Amino acid sequence: MQRCTVERIEDWSSRQFTEGDVKLHDLASSGFSGAVHANAWILMCNGRSVGVFDGSVEEITTGGTIYVSPEPILPVLLSMMEQEPTQNTRYDTDTTPIDEARSALENWDRDRDYIGYLELTTDTDEYYVVYGDAGTTSIAFVGPEKRILMGEQADDMGDTISGEYTVSVVPIDPVDVTNSESTTQQVPSGLPPGKESVDVHTNRGTDANDSKPELIADGSNESVEHLRSRIAALERERDALQTERDDLLAERDRLEARISELKKRIKELESTAASTSTSPSDSASASTSDSTSASDDSNEMSVDDALSGTSLFVRYHTQNHSTLTDAYHGDATPEEVNENLILEHYTTFDAENTVVDGTPFDQFLTESFEYAVVSWIVRDLLYDIYDAGYEDDLADLYDYIPDIDRAALHAHNTTDDGVPVSFDVVCFDQRGDPLIVVQIDDSREPTTARETETLLDDASAAADQWPLTAALLVTTSYFEASALDTAADATTGGGGLFSSGNRSSYVRLSRKHGFHLCLVEARQRQFHVAAPKL
Repeated sequence: MQRCTVERIEDWSSRQFTEGDVKLHDLASSGFSGAVHANAWILMCNGRSVGVFDGSVEEITTGGTIYVSPEPILPVLLSMMEQEPTQNTRYDTDTTPIDEARSALENWDRDRDYIGYLELTTDTDEYYVVYGDAGTTSIAFVGPEKRILMGEQADDMGDTISGEYTVSVVPIDPVDVTNSESTTQQVPSGLPPGKESVDVHTNRGTDANDSKPELIADGSNESVEHLRSRIAALERERDALQTERDDLLAERDRLEARISELKKRIKELESTAASTSTSPSDSASASTSDSTSASDDSNEMSVDDALSGTSLFVRYHTQNHSTLTDAYHGDATPEEVNENLILEHYTTFDAENTVVDGTPFDQFLTESFEYAVVSWIVRDLLYDIYDAGYEDDLADLYDYIPDIDRAALHAHNTTDDGVPVSFDVVCFDQRGDPLIVVQIDDSREPTTARETETLLDDASAAADQWPLTAALLVTTSYFEASALDTAADATTGGGGLFSSGNRSSYVRLSRKHGFHLCLVEARQRQFHVAAPKL
């Protein structure tokens, strides 16, 4: 196949398979749409072959890569583009508008499932119309990242492009991959690109009308309408959940304030109990003196105010050896790095005279869960990934841990699009670019899909503007199945079986843009990455 076709397919979600792991008839039974590469290439739409290239179907059993198409019609279009058209006509939008050309092949060979395609491209955008027995399907690839549009959205984009375009006749009939006689013949050498696909498709041994396949066009249109309806419903649900989340956050703040008051009361009672069990008169006198001194000199702050005004800095006793960068390159052991590494803090307030929940600020900070999370990221996460053999699978996260310069706690920001985002921890590099964002669920209840979706929404908005490498959801309990399913759906393009290329647990936002999503359990402050499981 042409290199440009291969590169387009390689941008799809994919996974490796070995001999005996996956059989073509299994993919056919599941209605698979995409490509399978194992020496030869086979393109499939809704479980049926629409093209075999660079070899024969027999070679597919040796193991290779499965690529999942984001839209069922794309393998049909790519198969057509790989073949020599039987007829090729050029038009210009000035003389023949696109609207007229969309019906150009309406009366062509009605016995063929797919007849041909229209192609109109610019330097950055591509617009196609696939002609089929049941109608037309429009596809557009927008911008340098080749964002996919379908149906009316694609047509709207196509109507904005002017210039020359072509209408090519490339008839295709999908065939069953389980029919070995018609799909396993060896491709002759020396044929032009795409010729082998035509031979396989036409050597069916029966009349085309004897076995009418299910047509993709109707199903695709119905699927698009269903998806639009589903998107609208999900957006309404999202808005309702955001409102509910805001209410819950307000309730949480109220409860935290109440908890703070109760903790303070408990400390007072404990202090009273301790004083009565030792020397009543001396203890009471000392307590009164200390209390008076604290009230005169100390500044009481809430938990959120104290943390949101605090940043942690990754520094070293000695900068020229035993750093995270040295560990990344294999030049220092974890013990050497952690002995040399220190976490300094900077506050926007007078930390020395600040008390949080009745505790001096320095003690409160080092005992906080947020501090423990940052310490784990810079002291342990690099080695956890390496020891599990995931340095390539989680490369975007692994490669940037040594670049962490500081971490902001309880950080709030707004994107250029006006979307407010907030995280419990944000790790920045020296240039001030956010690398890792963290949400913490420290309740005693299991973490659900709702918390996962909230992190995905905020992290995706942040990643659209900043060079984010990873988003971590840390729970002090455990993850419900719904949370794991939500993470799996977000990191596999909805396929459940297929990962995003060679990356593990990767949320793909565009062709070359995304971030790793990791679910972390931290019971008794023992951190374990649960997804992907290290």
